[in-house]
Amino acid sequence: MITLLFFDCEFTDLSSSASLISAGFITQSGDHFYAELSDYEEDACNDFVKATVLPLLSLSPISTADFLSSLTDWLRNLGGDFLFIADSNWDQKILNKTFTSLGKTMPGNWRFQKTPDNFTNGTQRNLFNDEMAAFFLRHPDQKPHFALSDARAIRNAYLRAESGY
Repeated sequence: MITLLFFDCEFTDLSSSASLISAGFITQSGDHFYAELSDYEEDACNDFVKATVLPLLSLSPISTADFLSSLTDWLRNLGGDFLFIADSNWDQKILNKTFTSLGKTMPGNWRFQKTPDNFTNGTQRNLFNDEMAAFFLRHPDQKPHFALSDARAIRNAYLRAESGY
């Protein structure tokens, strides 16, 4: 069985030296995992991240090692194979880089898909994009660029676009 897992990552900047700041994951059924990391350099954050992402952080941060351990334990408890769905290729890149930084590789039962590129129907792609924007209007308590909120928005938009309504 393949579990759809919608996710978003926040990171220091859009470069090959970027570091993970936070990550949010949510299943189709609504189970979720969220973590904020402690071992990124705030000085490495670009101005957008400093102004928009960092003020949204609210948890006690954990190390990269603890994040990877907690994430893989959570997924192991869910069981099966996973299709990770994000709205940017950067999310997969930064997650892979985070594993690599500790000399690890991502599990073989993890696959990745960028949405809305997966939809061949233009109407579904448009619906996805419209639903991404509408999510934050319908849910003002959810803030864009907070990784778990973005993962929720991706989940909502994907499921609406997939159903075609």
